Amino acid sequence: MQPNIPNKAFCAGIFLFLMMAFSSEFSHAQFKAVIQIGMNGSSFRGGNLENTSPIVRFGGGAALRYEYPSGFEFEAGVNYVTKGSGLEGKYQEIPIEGTSEITYIEVPILIGYRFRQTSRFSPRIVAGPAMAFKTDAQIRFNAVGSNIEQQEDDLTVEDKDLGIVLGADVNAKFGSEILNFGIRTTFGYSNARTAKPEIFNTSVSMMMGIVF
Repeated sequence: MQPNIPNKAFCAGIFLFLMMAFSSEFSHAQFKAVIQIGMNGSSFRGGNLENTSPIVRFGGGAALRYEYPSGFEFEAGVNYVTKGSGLEGKYQEIPIEGTSEITYIEVPILIGYRFRQTSRFSPRIVAGPAMAFKTDAQIRFNAVGSNIEQQEDDLTVEDKDLGIVLGADVNAKFGSEILNFGIRTTFGYSNARTAKPEIFNTSVSMMMGIVF
């Protein structure tokens, strides 16, 4: 994989977002903002990993949506997420267990479609690229059966991580408020590590928020 592919793919997503946002229908679009919080479960895939387990951490963020009468939507957001995985292996023939945690500021650029609204509910589907920028990476580990844990900075993590987002959610009216409930899966597309074999992040987020 060429190292500049993630950047090109993400830039293409931004270009498409801007082209559609400023299309001829722009004057008819409704602007909506959403703030969300929830849980993010993640794990690694690929590489030569044999025993991994998911980790679950809090996350949240905000987004701006452009809603068109046709049902199409375009969304740009900023999220705080933690990705990584539980790990098991051996070091010098000693069984080791640990946890890799990588915190990111994630910027998704999504295209969505809003289905016909029922009395209170408006379901949506979304898809698109998301570029995550690393803010911190830690790895904790200990010998199996030992309570002595070590923690250190993980210097093998790439500064950026490109993912492909697929999701579904629903806007629900409660009185004068519009709440949002959704689930999104992000499949890592670029190597999360600086070395090979390649390891990819995979995460599932369950969020709830309020739409303004």
